[in-house]
Amino acid sequence: MSIPIVGLSALFMTLSIDGGVPVVGSDAPRAEPIPIEGLADSVRIDLDALGTPAIHADHRDDAYAALGFMHGRDRLVQMDLTRRRMAGELAALIGPMMAASDRTPAIQRRREIAERIVAELPASERGLLEHYARGVNGAIAAIDPPPAEYRLLNIRPEAWRPSDSILVMLALFDSLQRSSGGEPATGLLRETVSPEVADWLLTVQGRWDALLIDATGPEFVPEPPRSGTPRSGNARSWLADPPVADLRPGSNSFAVSGRRTADGRAILANDPHLRYSTPGIWYPAAMSWDDVEIVGVTVPGVPGFPIGSTESIAWGLTNTTGDFEDLVLVDVDPGDPDRYRVPGGWEAFDVRPVEIEVRGAEPVIVESRWTRWGPVLEDTPWSDRPVSLLRVSDRPGAVNLGLVELADVDDVDAALDVAAGWYGPSQNVLVADRHGRIGWTLSGWLPDRRGYDGRSPVIHDADTGWFGPLPEADRPRVVDPESGYLFTANNRLVPLEAAARLGSNWADGGRAWRIRQDLAATYPASELDLLAIQLDETIQRFIPFRRLLVDALESMPAGPDRDATLEVVRDWDGRASADNVVVPLIEAFRRAAIRRTRTALLDRFSIDADLDDDARKRAASAIGENICLATLEHRSESLLPPELESWDRLLRDAAMKAIDARREDPDTPWAERNRGVFPNPVGAVSPLVGDRFDLPSVPQAGHWGAVRVQSGAFGASARMVVSPSDRTKAILTVPGGQSGDPRSPHFSDRHDAWADADPAPMLPGEAIRSIELIPASGR
Repeated sequence: MSIPIVGLSALFMTLSIDGGVPVVGSDAPRAEPIPIEGLADSVRIDLDALGTPAIHADHRDDAYAALGFMHGRDRLVQMDLTRRRMAGELAALIGPMMAASDRTPAIQRRREIAERIVAELPASERGLLEHYARGVNGAIAAIDPPPAEYRLLNIRPEAWRPSDSILVMLALFDSLQRSSGGEPATGLLRETVSPEVADWLLTVQGRWDALLIDATGPEFVPEPPRSGTPRSGNARSWLADPPVADLRPGSNSFAVSGRRTADGRAILANDPHLRYSTPGIWYPAAMSWDDVEIVGVTVPGVPGFPIGSTESIAWGLTNTTGDFEDLVLVDVDPGDPDRYRVPGGWEAFDVRPVEIEVRGAEPVIVESRWTRWGPVLEDTPWSDRPVSLLRVSDRPGAVNLGLVELADVDDVDAALDVAAGWYGPSQNVLVADRHGRIGWTLSGWLPDRRGYDGRSPVIHDADTGWFGPLPEADRPRVVDPESGYLFTANNRLVPLEAAARLGSNWADGGRAWRIRQDLAATYPASELDLLAIQLDETIQRFIPFRRLLVDALESMPAGPDRDATLEVVRDWDGRASADNVVVPLIEAFRRAAIRRTRTALLDRFSIDADLDDDARKRAASAIGENICLATLEHRSESLLPPELESWDRLLRDAAMKAIDARREDPDTPWAERNRGVFPNPVGAVSPLVGDRFDLPSVPQAGHWGAVRVQSGAFGASARMVVSPSDRTKAILTVPGGQSGDPRSPHFSDRHDAWADADPAPMLPGEAIRSIELIPASGR
């Protein structure tokens, strides 16, 4: 759930590098009570040595107001930039250089959508947002003078509004549910090969599939078609977008029931994998009111605990990786370009000017053009007609704050009911309770897609499109499995027929398969055992490529470089350990083998001899890795294109990439190559800042394909292991610290524990100071 900010003005922070203004705000001691509008009673906030707040209130709304206060106190700049980026309001803060980045969110009317969502919410959730906003605004008023960034711009921070919290939620949607990016490439592939060949090349199932609901029949990669039957009328209408990268926002979560622990406690583990940033996305906190005590991580700008525990339940999330947005091809009325086709006739485009406010300059006016499905995209050179973006986050009634109700439930069944009604970015919700039970379901508004599979752009009509949300009976759920454990890793968890209703964008099952194997081998399980599983460095999906690489090297003439490469590859244990030197060789071989196999398969089955090289490569990018691996393992001559001598030749050519990689750098340990990097957005646009505001870069074991996900600027943004039955043993680490201010002692004081994967405690430590919030009228 990374929320990156790009294109910020260097002016925003470079002038404060040398700290020309004294440190104030989050670390300044304050003895007087702080008045907050709307509080019913006073609230005490205890802070431990790491600056972690433990909020003690008499009422839920007061507790969330206090959370808003702490978010505003420690992360105001982060929150402000996020809401402005999502609303298209950065230029109003910084100036003309940000007007271009504001264009897309302005055209997509994100501020308007956020306001509409607030108006649609139940009164209790709307009231919660209002209390939270009052807390943030209390912090803005209490930080006097305001943070240096605002003083340098000679402005005061604008008040926080309930819709600003929804804008932060929409940023999470954008980060986690961008499933439409690969649709043009898939559409091009389908135009380039016959339908039966396309179905095979786009096969979902793979060798490492690990399901929570067993299939009734066998699920394996199907045999390839013997030949492609050309389709009639090959009228291609797009060129395709660039390939989709391996990295996808995701996470691991797993749990063991009381049957698999020594003392009958259920234990849950969760490590969300996100793109790193400074400051990080998570803000650890604890809150209590009435008989509720919550501890976990929060997202600055939003009330609630996406990951956490009460004394009754613990919960964790991983991205569903379903399909929650589609590209809709729009038919324009030949007789009236202001109308487009809808079921039953024609409808006028919703066109209106949108003003982008620009600090120090005249406003910029852009045209926002919508259909009933969503905004009309501007940059679609692959299509000869307009394209609308249809996504869950824009649907009426598809966003709410239902997750906060987890604080009030006592067991797995009630928690899963709450999760099913939570309409944020769809997540795998895993729950463990104090009774030793565990359960899983999907959250979110799940589209009822009919007439197509959502994998390529199509025209929507009376029989094709989204027909509201899926019936609740189709929302999967598993409680207390016989195995005694549950696991999710953004992979397909249900049989093919049920999975097809959710999408086809699943992550490779290698991580989930490995977690399942680790859980099955762990008995009895403890918190430290589950932490060890989070740190499993085995790259399951690379092991078959190691075998292929050994075969290819053994078939090549002997020589010093070939022999040295073969020796280290043969000895590789499949792990991305800190001192390993083989992973880059496997990576180089795998990339070359997949790329060349995709192109070869497309050449074998293409029915368009005139496809240009750019389109050819991009159509090939839609072919699944599982199909490439099966092709290379079986090496069927019937799949060879005329230009390719043999599959063995292809593998030997790919093996040369591994030999070259070893020759270029045989000694640098993997942890150094794989260092975690935590960029502050300002450094990207200002050479004067560079990496001075970044969190420290640290060498790291792990790999994007291992359970211990780590890949430079992407990896575990938190590690949590907790049992609601005994939270004194709970573990929580996050990179960075509580504060977003590089001059604060709490900017990076959690960083070492995260980097070293230490079992740091989840519960806040002993209070070393306190803050009192009081009703504004009682000052």
